[in-house]
Amino acid sequence: MKSYLLFDAIIHREKTAPLITSAKKLIEFLQIDAISFKGAKNDLGSEYMGLDRLKFLEHYAYNLTLAAEQKRDILCFEQSSLVCHAHTKEILLNDSNLKFEIALRLEKHNLSLNLNANVISLEELLIEEIGTEKLTSLLKKPFENFQTALFLGSNSCRAKKYRKEELFTQLLDLIKLKQIKHASTFESDGFEVYDASPLLAKKLASKVMLDMFDNAADFVLVSDARSFIMFDFYQKELEKIVGREIGLSVLSLAELLLLALGETHKKSIGLDQHKVAITLI
Repeated sequence: MKSYLLFDAIIHREKTAPLITSAKKLIEFLQIDAISFKGAKNDLGSEYMGLDRLKFLEHYAYNLTLAAEQKRDILCFEQSSLVCHAHTKEILLNDSNLKFEIALRLEKHNLSLNLNANVISLEELLIEEIGTEKLTSLLKKPFENFQTALFLGSNSCRAKKYRKEELFTQLLDLIKLKQIKHASTFESDGFEVYDASPLLAKKLASKVMLDMFDNAADFVLVSDARSFIMFDFYQKELEKIVGREIGLSVLSLAELLLLALGETHKKSIGLDQHKVAITLI
């Protein structure tokens, strides 16, 4: 198996701690060679590219270079960091002028631009390297009695280039989890407008949450740290805005898989750090 750097410098770590805890626990459980990516610059989110493109590219090129120097690929367990690293690599490989400009900037950090590190999603690693046969053999608590609302968000259009959605779905099938149909799968979670208008952001998020709730989801499954923040951390505030109780648990892929693999200790998975209680165990 290849060697990886687990990118855990995701946005708003104080709000997304459960995602980090569960990803590290899953890596440990499956004995994957993925060490924490020390020294990496924090994820900015793809929205930042529209504010300062060169700084955005320099930021993620720094991480790509550090990974290449360690001869390890970057393993991303959520969508935002995956897209930002993969997009930066693609742009620089296809634009020699930009590549030269970013190389000059990295020289100020005593780094020589190196784009040899690959960027891989958690689901890609699980399906293509661990394999469905091994995962199936480890399955302890399938989810055939539950149904989830899979939320991919408006940013998934950009992500399609770099992550294979069918692999995500394949993992859900493997643990026998049903997906409900709902109109808001690719809607905005509101995060991108939160700084400009918290109220608008929460209205967008609450619209999505009510759609998933009214379509009888037992819980919400998110692929992006930003969605987790809006749906879990701010859910009580969303309820006040719409005047309705929602009470939908929000899980990441790593948390879900750990539960399916038989892990029940809430603290080790990170479930104790959720704002909305997890009632599946």
